[in-house]
Amino acid sequence: MYRHLLALVVLVLILAAPLAPPVAAREASDELVVRLAEGWSLTADARVRGPFAAPLDGLLRRSGVRQAQALGGDAYLLRFARSFEKGDLITRLNDTPGIVYAEPNRERQALRVPDDEGVDRQWSLAVIQAFDAWNITTGSEIIIAVLDTGVSPTHPDLSGRVLPGFDFVNNDDDPRDDDGHGTFTAGVAAAAGDNRIGIAGICWRCRILPVKVLNRRGRGNDAAIAAGIRFAVDRGARIISMSFGGPDDSRVLREAVAYALERDVLLVAASGNGQTEGNLPNYPAAYPGVLAVSATGPNDAITSFSTTGDFVALAAPGAEVWSTLWRRTTGDTYGFADGTSAACPHVAGAAALVWTVRPELSARQVAEVLMLGADDRGAPGKDPAYGYGRLNLLRAVQVALEPDLLNRSRIEGVVRSVAPDQTTIVLSAGRETRPDTGGFYRFDNLPAGQYTITARSPSGETLQQQVSLTGTALSVARVDFALDSASAASTAFAPVAPQRGVVYFPETGHTLRGVFLSYWRTHGGLPVFGYPISEEFIERSEDGREALVQYFQRHRFELRPENRPPYNVQLSRMGDIILRARGVDWFTLPKGAPRQGCRYFPETGHSLCEPFLSAWRASGLEFDRRRGKSEAENLALFGMPISEPQIETLPDGRPILVQWFERARFEDHGPDGVLFGLLGEELARLRGWR
Repeated sequence: MYRHLLALVVLVLILAAPLAPPVAAREASDELVVRLAEGWSLTADARVRGPFAAPLDGLLRRSGVRQAQALGGDAYLLRFARSFEKGDLITRLNDTPGIVYAEPNRERQALRVPDDEGVDRQWSLAVIQAFDAWNITTGSEIIIAVLDTGVSPTHPDLSGRVLPGFDFVNNDDDPRDDDGHGTFTAGVAAAAGDNRIGIAGICWRCRILPVKVLNRRGRGNDAAIAAGIRFAVDRGARIISMSFGGPDDSRVLREAVAYALERDVLLVAASGNGQTEGNLPNYPAAYPGVLAVSATGPNDAITSFSTTGDFVALAAPGAEVWSTLWRRTTGDTYGFADGTSAACPHVAGAAALVWTVRPELSARQVAEVLMLGADDRGAPGKDPAYGYGRLNLLRAVQVALEPDLLNRSRIEGVVRSVAPDQTTIVLSAGRETRPDTGGFYRFDNLPAGQYTITARSPSGETLQQQVSLTGTALSVARVDFALDSASAASTAFAPVAPQRGVVYFPETGHTLRGVFLSYWRTHGGLPVFGYPISEEFIERSEDGREALVQYFQRHRFELRPENRPPYNVQLSRMGDIILRARGVDWFTLPKGAPRQGCRYFPETGHSLCEPFLSAWRASGLEFDRRRGKSEAENLALFGMPISEPQIETLPDGRPILVQWFERARFEDHGPDGVLFGLLGEELARLRGWR
């Protein structure tokens, strides 16, 4: 119990004293611009000069043109004496000889640059295109809860918009800042803009709910933070900004996060400042459903301190950020800071702008809008450093305003059956399709809602699954079916033709895609797993549950989507399975003893010596993002040895030294080094699939 109440440390801020047009252009109501063909011209009173001038001259006179002003390049500004139907006249002009084009005289406006005295120090605003976004909206009175060290209600850039909050550190109703960190993050998200003082926050009109959960040293415990999250939700916060974290999961914190998500509150959290300290996942940022934010610098690169990982959703400016501040010595002031603490409130404020222009969106839809609007940086697509990209405020607002925003989801999957291309897939919305010869099917441009997907094989077997979609392009549901189950597995091992959008291996005639492809690449690729020898299919696992699996030469992947990466893909205990299939109980195998230069495992009673020891230490699942492999990473990939080294005979009759592990078999191939046994192929043969 006490372990879960360990302090969560505030993400350190190092404080030091000092495309496309954003909005549809309006049009002058009584003006058009035309360009005439070469050899044609207009007089000041709009009389036409040129060959066959009569039709154009008559049209202009009937339309009430009173003046033509030469603009150069055969272009003219036409002014009219009376109002008219602009669209109809433009169409007629463009169809009249002598006109190259006719169009409205559209108005432009200066990009909105607030007059705050410190705005020149806010480099991040230009990078995220805040000035352009503010031409569309500067926000509304959406409540952003700032869970932090408190907020100074007297700061001139925040005063009047700081709501009554609560102090869960001292258990009273006075959540004033006694550190400065909370006032800083509040200013980034919601300082008043265009008020001639200080800075401009992302959302100028947002209200701030101060929830003090960290003490004057920037530390707080899970109990206070969990209570603070629930308080913010119950007091009407739409967005909760959390610039703190720690490396340990906690049940009380996880339940508070679930409480907020169930009530459609958007949780935004800093990814952490621990890249050089193990780069461990940071909580609450790493909880599913929380929008985790890493930090970029003025060069748009991820900062050296920013924690990265698969849980990161977005990046935002987090170095040399200028914002509101409170100091014990000077009171309300301004200052610079570095940290993912500074990146997080940029995204919280951006969410408020999105909600201002599309208030009907859910919290999940707002998060997806921010991801869709981000500028892709780093590796193409989502990556562990930037997530979906670096925040772009203008693009986020533009995406939110797109009429078809919530009609772009899709459902896709693979059908495994005797004849997948003769299977019918029916969507509850009334659409149906048939998979290709590889079993792949897809429904595009689906609106938000719940769907039932039904698969019906030629033999009459029917299966159903249900999914929920948000409607955005990021909402993609993967639904796989295994029909004619008696033959589905063997069918999956039959070679397939190359397919669009997936990686194809001609060596085995199989494909690799999605989560399994990412896992395969990240954790060893060919040397560790070998080529795929099957397509994905549904198989009943050792625990009795059905799961999506794929076989490789040396292994078997099993998808567990309910787990966070990298645990969403599980590796089968191939060594254990193969030995049991051979009728060998490895518990009864002769044990070893500790030996010098070897690693002894008392749990299984076996030693690991050279050359197998070096091979074991050289590979492993990637957890800590540090160079080299830790023993925990070695164990996660191979498990412990379950035999001593022993001589076995290969299928070609050659004797070879091997050692069995929970998830692998090591083979000493002499000059070719240590190779990992082809246990995936062996298991498929034992089951009659190859």
